[in-house]
Amino acid sequence: MRLKPLLTTRRKGIVATLTLALGPGIWWATHELRSDTQVANIPQRICHNRISSEKAAPLLPTKGSKYTEDADTFGGWSSLGTCEVKADDSAIYVAYQDALGHKRNYHPKGIPVSLGKAHGSLTTEGAINLYVSCINTPRTVTKWLLIGANATVVDREVEAGKKLNRSTRGLRALTEFTAQAVRDLTQDWFKCPGADQLPDGPVTIHWDKPAVP
Repeated sequence: MRLKPLLTTRRKGIVATLTLALGPGIWWATHELRSDTQVANIPQRICHNRISSEKAAPLLPTKGSKYTEDADTFGGWSSLGTCEVKADDSAIYVAYQDALGHKRNYHPKGIPVSLGKAHGSLTTEGAINLYVSCINTPRTVTKWLLIGANATVVDREVEAGKKLNRSTRGLRALTEFTAQAVRDLTQDWFKCPGADQLPDGPVTIHWDKPAVP
């Protein structure tokens, strides 16, 4: 299947690698003039109402910002969905893809991560990717969904040349948001069998396991 180009070129680095895993971090737009008294009204559900915003809030500024959302391909019948939510110059990017059978040949690069039986990696670019079993549903054609997320707050740490570790700014919040996105998408939208067994809480980063180069 030919991947449909995104609406803006600033995300082309991510989409180019999405067939294997979410790749480079978000490219954010230039800073806009803002008023520190302006409040970003983040809705209770984001990305076409598919994901709760509760865990998104810590990754976005609340003052001096205006909330916007670009999710035209998210939550439809396509095997690829992308969503960017943004408050001023900070953003969260989340995407899903029907894995198209490539899981058997996919070796996640980065630090291993998991959420119950879902597993994947924290990439060197700061994205969290998880493979989730999702078989025999009306909205999938293969056995697996690849769901991933990244955020500018983590991306900026990478851009500054800092190595990802337990103290990386925004990483804890990203593990919580990614887990929420995975649960909401697999339980409520795709209705993957067994998705109700995904645990509460954040994605676990297995710092003690060797990273895959």
